[in-house]
Formats: sequence, structure tokens, C-alpha cells
Amino acid sequence: MERMTQNEEIINHFKPIGLFKTSDIAAWFRKSEPDLKDSTINWRVYELVKDGVITRVSKGVFKIGEKRSYRPTVDARLQKLAKTISKQFPFAEFCLWDSAMINNFSQHLTAQSFYVVSVEKDAAESVFHFLLEKNKSTYYNPTDDVIDNYLYQNDNKPIVVKNMVSEAPTETIDGVIVLSLEMILVDLFCDKRLFKAYQGNELVHVYQNVFSQYSINMTKLVRYAARRGKKPEIEEFIEKLNHD
Repeated sequence: MERMTQNEEIINHFKPIGLFKTSDIAAWFRKSEPDLKDSTINWRVYELVKDGVITRVSKGVFKIGEKRSYRPTVDARLQKLAKTISKQFPFAEFCLWDSAMINNFSQHLTAQSFYVVSVEKDAAESVFHFLLEKNKSTYYNPTDDVIDNYLYQNDNKPIVVKNMVSEAPTETIDGVIVLSLEMILVDLFCDKRLFKAYQGNELVHVYQNVFSQYSINMTKLVRYAARRGKKPEIEEFIEKLNHD
């Protein structure tokens, strides 16, 4: 019989207990490593939370993780938008999503939502002009002024066209290439003006909700954050959340 991994041993030990504390985890580790430092234990707890082995219930209190994969809902309008772009630009690489998806994780619901279409740089402007002919509320890499005065003050469903970052983590749902949850988290952090409704405490709440409910591929998230030039900042932000 193969020896259980340490994570499996932790799950088997703590799952029957229900709720447990940092001190309980420390005692478990010190049975085999008596001289383990508090700082090392804190880092291991952080890794366990990050990997979804345990879930933080409140400060210093945990339970065994019960996370699942996130599968966004791709409605008929989003499917139609994807098909329209694919038909006109069959060779262009793009992905899209509806910012209303964030309401699944946020503390306060935002009434105004918009479609975000990320397109490879060489085709982005052409896609923008094509969509603008069909929807006058279409914006290409919108400035702060456009975001403040038009995007969030629009009765129609606006479309935001952005340049796609290379090697962006995407997934295919119902035949539509959408942003992965990792990509959404990074974009919320990086595009503070575009997603101004989800900053500050709201951003903290979104991240906490996502990490407590869903399996997140940290390697994928950090790699994309690095592509966006925000790797250290996002790592620090997530680490702070796990220690608060």
C-alpha cells in the first residue's frame, strides 16, 4: 500500500474533528518535528489554505476544505457575441466574459455590468470597430473619463474591448472561450479603474469568497499576474488575506 501524502494525513486526522485551530495544526506537525518554528508553521498553514486542503472559517479557526471547480454561466447573449466575433474574425484569438459574474462573489451587487472582450493585440482594434457598428456602447481600452461618464452610466449593456495578454489562462464553456477564475481575479486587481466597483473592501471580499469556495490554481494565477507585471503585489495581497 502506498504511503499517504502529508495532505491526506492532515485530512484524515482533522476531518472528524470538524473545526480546529492553528494550535491544533502546530501540535500535529510537532509530533514528528518537535523543533518546528512558529514562523514555519504559519507558512505551512498558509500553503494548506492556498492549496484548498483546509479552509479558514474565522481568524485562527479552520475546517477541512470543501472546494469545487468554478464553472461560469454562459448565457445566450454571451454565446451570440462570441459567435459573431468568431464568424467575422475566424483566426483571431480572443476570450470574453460578463462582469456580472463578479456579483456571485461580491458583498454588494452592482447593477451596471458589461461584457469584456480580450483580443490579441493585432486584431483588437478591428474587432472594436466591427462591434461598434453593432453596439454604439462599445469602448476600446477605455480611459478614466469614459469609465466614469459612460461605462457605469449606461442603460445598455456596454462592451469593453481590451488587448489580450499573451498566455492568458482561459477555459471553454459551452463552446465559448471565457476567462478562467484565476484570470478574473488578476484582472480585478490590476484594472482598478475599469473594475472600480470592486476595489477596496469589496476586492478583499471577492478574493475571500472565491478562495473559500473554489479550487484556485495558484501556479496559473501567479504566472498570469507575472505577465501583467503584478506578481509580487498579488502574492503579498493574497498572503495578507490568509494571515488576517
